Amino acid sequence: MYSSQQFRAMGAACAISVYADSAADDLAQIAVLRVELLEQSWSRFRETSELNRLNSLVGTGPVVVSADLLTLVWHMKRAWELTNGLFDPTMLSEIKAAGYDADYATVLARGALADAATWNQSSATSTARSSAMGSVEIDLEASTVNLPIGVGLDPGAIGKGLAADIIANEIMAAGAAGVLVDLGGDIVVAGKPEGTTAWVLAIEDERDPDNASRAPQLVSFTSADSFIDDQGNVSFDSMGIATSSTLFRRWNGGNRHHVIDPRTGKMADPQLVQATVWCGAGWLAEVSATAALLMKAGDAVSWLKQHEVGYTLLTSRDIFTSLAGAEHG
Repeated sequence: MYSSQQFRAMGAACAISVYADSAADDLAQIAVLRVELLEQSWSRFRETSELNRLNSLVGTGPVVVSADLLTLVWHMKRAWELTNGLFDPTMLSEIKAAGYDADYATVLARGALADAATWNQSSATSTARSSAMGSVEIDLEASTVNLPIGVGLDPGAIGKGLAADIIANEIMAAGAAGVLVDLGGDIVVAGKPEGTTAWVLAIEDERDPDNASRAPQLVSFTSADSFIDDQGNVSFDSMGIATSSTLFRRWNGGNRHHVIDPRTGKMADPQLVQATVWCGAGWLAEVSATAALLMKAGDAVSWLKQHEVGYTLLTSRDIFTSLAGAEHG
C-alpha cells in the first residue's frame, strides 16, 4: 500500500510518502499531525509556540521544556559545536534585523524592508561577532534549558531536518516499510519504496532553474535493517539531504537573502551560491550545508570530505561534487 500527503507547514511546501503492508493512509495522516505538533513546539513564527515561551523567559533560570523542545535545543548546540560556530542558533536578533522576522511568505507579501539595503551599511562597523551558544545550559535529566540574558534561539532550517528525522523514524517504528519526509526541501528517507530497493533523489541546480536541458544530479540510497542507537532506542537506517542557498529565499527586489554570517552578524556574501549535503541524518545534512555555504569552495570540500558526507557545491560557474562521474569545478 502507498499513501502520499501534500501540505504546507513550517512556512514551506511539504510532502510525506508512506509505503506499508497496511494502514498506509493512517500512517501518512499521523505523520502530518506530528509535523503540526513539532511546529507548535519549535516555530518562532507562532506566538504561542513553546520556543517563543522559552525565549520570553530568558535570564530567569532553568525552564522546564517538553521532550521535543529539549531534543531540538540539544541538537542546535551539537550542531554549533560540530561546525565551529558556522551554524549558530543564537542569531535571532540579527535575523529579525535583516527582515526575516516572519515566515517567508509573509515577508514577501508585505514587501518587507524597503530600506533593507541600508542594514548591512549600518552594521558595517561590527567586524566580529561572538556567539552565546556556549553559555546555553541544557539539563537532559531535569528536561530544562537555561538561556542567559540577551540570548534568543532561532532553530533555522535545523528544525525541518530534525523534524524529518523524528517523523521518519517514528513512522517506520509504527509499521511502515518505507517513508519519505520532505519538509520544505529537507528530505529524509528510510526503509524501502515499494517495488525497488533504492531511493533516488534529484539535486536541482538553482542557478538556472528554467533550463530544461540541464540534467539533475541523482543521489541514490539503499536502506539496511533497523538497529539500536546509543540511547537504546530502535532506529532505522536513513538518509537526509538538504540544500542551503543564497539564490532562493530572497526579498527586497532580490537584494536580500536569509543567510546571515554568524562571524559578523551580517548578510553573507559567500563564494558558494548553493550547497547540497547528504548523510545519515536530516539535521546533520542541513547544518553541514549551512556551514559549507559560508566557507570558500576549497575549504568546504576539505571539511565535507573530513566529515565523510556526500556533497554538491555550486559557485556561480563551477560544480564541486562527491558523485562519481559528475562534473567537477
